[in-house]
Amino acid sequence: RSSEGQANEAPEHLVSLDSYFIDQFEVSNAQYRACVQAEVCTASNLLHAYTYTNYRNDPAYDNFPVIGITWNQANTYCQWANKRLPTEAEWEYAASGPENFIWPWGNEFDPSFSAASARDVQAVDSYPNGASPFGVFNMSGNVVEWVQDVYDDSFYANSPVENPVGSGESNLRIYRGGSFGNTNGSSSTTSRRYIKEQTFFDLDVGFRCAMDAP
Repeated sequence: RSSEGQANEAPEHLVSLDSYFIDQFEVSNAQYRACVQAEVCTASNLLHAYTYTNYRNDPAYDNFPVIGITWNQANTYCQWANKRLPTEAEWEYAASGPENFIWPWGNEFDPSFSAASARDVQAVDSYPNGASPFGVFNMSGNVVEWVQDVYDDSFYANSPVENPVGSGESNLRIYRGGSFGNTNGSSSTTSRRYIKEQTFFDLDVGFRCAMDAP
């Protein structure tokens, strides 16, 4: 997607996507807890956030993004919710919009438009000024978000034109979006990609779901 970013963001290429829906907000603690209580999901791997104590269970943080989630846990939740993880291409289009913005709100970085300026994660409906052209919240900052694709070094160079999604046997997965407390705008562009094993989790790793349009 990007001709000026990191090496794994190239080559820039055009793709076509079928219609789809994507969650307006990141999956919250309360939403994820419902899946745990249904005995489908396993609990988040972290009890506390960076500065918040008992983040996973305290109702004060119900509307904050679930964190400490592996790719497998995210995938399980989306399936339980009759959805799926967004493909990388779907995630990027929802973030950058038809004008291919560098950040969801435009082409100039403003840390006050996202949790880039915060010391910890914020509520999923925070920073409305930083929403994407489609009204999707927190796609630059707050938590990074797992996508569906398996990572392949050569996928961008060989990507299908229609509905691309990386697949294969690798256990490497991709997350997107940048996280809280990082005012370096280059880390949260709509094209930035992060690669980790699917068992990885951290204080700033969450997700949102998508689904095919009927």
